Amino acid sequence: MNLKILNFENLIYIILIIFLSVHFKFFENTYIILKSDYNQRLISNYGFCEKNSYGFIKYIEGKYKLKKNIKIINDESFPRSDGFIYKPKTKYYEDQIILINYDEIRSKVDLKKYQILEKYKNCFYLKLK
Repeated sequence: MNLKILNFENLIYIILIIFLSVHFKFFENTYIILKSDYNQRLISNYGFCEKNSYGFIKYIEGKYKLKKNIKIINDESFPRSDGFIYKPKTKYYEDQIILINYDEIRSKVDLKKYQILEKYKNCFYLKLK
């Protein structure tokens, strides 16, 4: 029995698999998944107090044990961040907001009307006075 394991067709498949693995960063992504936990990966993609501010929102939710949904306002043009902590069939706090990526010039939120409960860089957890 004469088997040729390394014939031309198999060689093409092996080269294609290696090329696709490198092109789609299979080894790097596998390392990141094994090295970092879920929250660290989300913070590296969505930011702590930049972009969608996943880290800040989860920090506020954990520290203040939010029972209701809270309105999240982002002063930059990113997708809404409400989905990070949204609870279906639950009302919203009427007197509290989370303000992320605050920009003094373009913001529609007047900080003078709110009491600052938590601040980190340009992210705020606010309550009406």
